[in-house]
Amino acid sequence: MQQKERGSTVKKTKKKTPKVRAAAIAACLVLAGILIIYMVRFMPTRKRMGADEYFGTLGENELAVVVEDHVAQERAVRIGGRLYVDYDVVRAELNPRFHWDDSVGLMLFTTPLEVYEIAPGSTSFAVDGTAQDAGYEILKTEEDGMYLSLEFLSRYSDFTYEVFEEPERLVITYGSKTVTAAPVRKKTAVRYRGGVKSPILTEVSKGEEVVVVERLENWSRVVTPDGYVGYLKNNRLGDEISVERPSAYDGPAYTSLSMDGRLNLVWHQIDLKEMNDNFAEDTADMSGVNVISPTWYFLADSEGAIDSFADPAYVEKAHAAGLQVWALISNFSENVSTTELLASRQARNRVQEYLIAEASSVGFDGINIDFEGIQESAGYDYVQFMRELSILCRKNGLFLSVDVPVPMDFSRHYDREELGVVCDYVIMMGYDEHYAGSDIVGSVASMDFERTGIANMLREVPKEKVVSAIPFYTRLWYTGTNEDGTVSVTSRALGMGRAWEVLEENGVTAVWDDAAGQPYGEWTDSDGVFCQIWLEDDSTVAERASLVRENDLGGIAEWVLGNELDYVWNVISENIR
Repeated sequence: MQQKERGSTVKKTKKKTPKVRAAAIAACLVLAGILIIYMVRFMPTRKRMGADEYFGTLGENELAVVVEDHVAQERAVRIGGRLYVDYDVVRAELNPRFHWDDSVGLMLFTTPLEVYEIAPGSTSFAVDGTAQDAGYEILKTEEDGMYLSLEFLSRYSDFTYEVFEEPERLVITYGSKTVTAAPVRKKTAVRYRGGVKSPILTEVSKGEEVVVVERLENWSRVVTPDGYVGYLKNNRLGDEISVERPSAYDGPAYTSLSMDGRLNLVWHQIDLKEMNDNFAEDTADMSGVNVISPTWYFLADSEGAIDSFADPAYVEKAHAAGLQVWALISNFSENVSTTELLASRQARNRVQEYLIAEASSVGFDGINIDFEGIQESAGYDYVQFMRELSILCRKNGLFLSVDVPVPMDFSRHYDREELGVVCDYVIMMGYDEHYAGSDIVGSVASMDFERTGIANMLREVPKEKVVSAIPFYTRLWYTGTNEDGTVSVTSRALGMGRAWEVLEENGVTAVWDDAAGQPYGEWTDSDGVFCQIWLEDDSTVAERASLVRENDLGGIAEWVLGNELDYVWNVISENIR
């Protein structure tokens, strides 16, 4: 037996228990799980989105179309070596002045002074009846739609384009626009959505410049030079800069007439020929007005016939009083389908040419278009009517103004932005917030209604062309109960003076309504009918007129002569200066 040396020690190793080993394994598993969760949640994916998924599957000879910051649903096509763009893209995004007129089977293109006529399949186009050769087909009709030559389109439109391959895509950018751009700090992926788990669309190199469409908290929506619209992390972008794109179109500009100083227009309601004889009496106390607009003309049918109360003697009296005359034409007739009339080039031209001839024979200085209740489906043709009429007015030195409702989502089809280009003045009818036939009782035009309307108009129309039309009337509202127990709401219009008389007759003292910004009265009549009225006085007229000055608008208009109290003229003049 071997003896242990004196003074030596023996180190014993303690074996791990099963519990310790299990705890260690569990800890490793937890760490591994955390690592996996981290990788799943935070590690960027390298998955790429295919071109077919992003741009959509392209057919033979088709090109995807990218317009500014989005991929259009429609396609471009290559036919005979030339590129053609789907007309729906042209109309909605590139140049709405190319107008397909189904009534004559022609594409019409309107410039400030001319209307081009383009027939499908033709290699020429007509301008004022004179044919001009393009040397290639301008307009093609295919089974899936109508296509305009990109070459022809770009000659008359404010955009530039470039074609890229794999996949073939047409990238279009607008001219005359300021965009925000930024250089890329390092090579990085552009992703379909903002987030590292979103698939990759493409990559951009260090120093490459992208257009920044929208900056979010951690990501920015960008457009690459080759037409991909996706997201980059903000820390990959350098300092933003403003880049002003020059106009790509060097064609004739739209010119406009303007009054010397602010426009102050009053409408003069003429319902019978004999009412023209009342000019002197109706305008005796009027001051500060520089344009009078008699309601002379009415659409008589859907083919363009017109009823007239026009009187050259009226114009002579107005001119002698230092007033311009802008004749109004309206569409308030049960016998007229404004939609049908506007859709017909023949009917449109009949109305336009009649008005121009009348201006020459009657002697008035301008035309005021008051087509109301335009259906959304007719908006496209309505704006074309105004474009065509503007050409004739421009050539004949006539003012062209148009009356539009206060901007709302449901009236977008009036295309106030385009009207602000082709017309001299766009008159916002700042009333009918609550109107005849409405079952909601309220002011004809609360002050917030007016202020908001002006603010929204200025987003679409240059301030020097915006005219704020104010009411010289109000509505007396009656709320009663029918025999069957249902509630009945009716109203009638009253002029300013008559409204105050009604309050006095019923022994009512008006109180101030802060919400409407107007005097307000209410009472119950002898039949148990609840009566309500919001009124106009010197303070409300002053407030409305001062908005014209505060917003530096082109002018003010008033509906309607004869409904005012005498003091309004001085109040308006003092507050629009």
